[in-house]
Amino acid sequence: MVSTTFQFDGDARPAPEKVEQKAVNTRWIVNPVFDTVFVFGGALWLIFALQIYWFHWDTIDPAAGGLAGSTAYFLLFVSTFGSYLFADSHTIATYVRIYSTEENRQRFKLYAYYLPWCSALLFSLCLIYPKAAGFCVYLHLMWVFQHYVGQTFGISLIYCYKRGYFFKPWERETYRWFMHSFSAYVISRILCYRELSPDDLYGVKLPFYGLPYQLVSITKIALLVMTVAFVTVVVRKYIVEKKLIPLPTLCLICTILGIGLSTGMANSIIWVYGPSFFHGSQYLAVSLGFYLKEKGLEEGRMSEVGRHLLSEFVSPAAMKYWGIVIMAGIFVYVGIPSIFQNYGYGFVWTATVVQACINFHHFVTDGAIWRLRDSKCREILLA
Repeated sequence: MVSTTFQFDGDARPAPEKVEQKAVNTRWIVNPVFDTVFVFGGALWLIFALQIYWFHWDTIDPAAGGLAGSTAYFLLFVSTFGSYLFADSHTIATYVRIYSTEENRQRFKLYAYYLPWCSALLFSLCLIYPKAAGFCVYLHLMWVFQHYVGQTFGISLIYCYKRGYFFKPWERETYRWFMHSFSAYVISRILCYRELSPDDLYGVKLPFYGLPYQLVSITKIALLVMTVAFVTVVVRKYIVEKKLIPLPTLCLICTILGIGLSTGMANSIIWVYGPSFFHGSQYLAVSLGFYLKEKGLEEGRMSEVGRHLLSEFVSPAAMKYWGIVIMAGIFVYVGIPSIFQNYGYGFVWTATVVQACINFHHFVTDGAIWRLRDSKCREILLA
C-alpha cells in the first residue's frame, strides 16, 4: 500500500463535475440499506451486539441451552460463511482487477507479473525458517490495521465527493494525516505493550521488540493534535461553506475508531467478524461495483448499472465474478494449507502464513490500482 487503499491525488473538485456530466451520481456505493449493513459496519456491530447480549464477555458456547445455544451455532455459521463469502474472496478481488484484461495486465505489469514472486519467495522462506514466519505474521498484524484505515479513508472520500463535499488539498491532507496518526497510535501500542502483542497467533510464534513506551506517548499526542485539526476543518466547512460532513463518512470513521481502540474480549470479537462484515464486504461492494460498471461503460450503459447496482450483483456477470473470487479464496486459504498439511505443516499455521504473505502483495497492489487521478478509474468509482 502506498498511502491509502483508494487514493485521491490533487484537488478532486473538477473531476467529479466531469463525471456527473457522463453518468448519474447515485450518492451511494450500492444503496442506503446495503451500504449501512455492509460498508459502514452495520453488520459488524449488529453481530457484535448479538454476541454480547447472549454471552456477555465470554466466548460463545454451542453447548448452552435454549436460544443461547442456537445463537452460538448461528454465530459460528456466520463467521465461517462470512470468511468464505467476504474475507477470503476480497483478497482475490484485487487479482481480478489486475488480471481481468490485457490492458490491466500491461498497465499493472509490476504488480501482476513480478511482485507475486516476492510473496512466493517469502512464503518459501517462512516454510524453511520459523522465525521468518513469526516476523512476517508480526509485521502483518500491524500492517493490516493500517490497511483497514487506508481503505476506510478512501471509501469515506468517495461518499464525500459523491455528495459534493469537496476538500481543498490542505483539508484533505489534514484528514489523511488524522487517519495516519490513528494508525500510528494503534500500531505503536502493539510495538510497545506486551499485553497487546500476542506471543502466539494461530500456532505461529511471534517476536516482541518492546520499543520504549514513550513512542506511544508521542503517537498519542500526534493523534490528539490531528484530531483537533480535523475537527477544525469539519467545523470550518460547516460555518464557511454551510456543508455538513456526510453521515456515511462519519459512520466509517466511528467504526474504524471503534476497531482500533477496542481491547480485551471486545477486540477479539471484532477481529472475528470485522474482516468479513466490515473490511471484506466493503471492499467487494466497491470492487464488484467497479467491475460491473466497467463492463457497463464498454456497453454504453454505465449509468443504468450504477442506478441498479444491487440487482446487477446477481447478474450472470456478477455470478461469474462471485464464483471466481470465492473458489479462488477457498483454494488459497483452504486448499494450499491442506496440501502442506501432508508434508508436516499445521493447517492453521500454514493458513496464517499464507494470509500474511499474500496480503503483503494485496496491500501494495491496492495502493496502485485505486487512484482517482486516473480518469477512467475516477469516472467509474464516482459514477
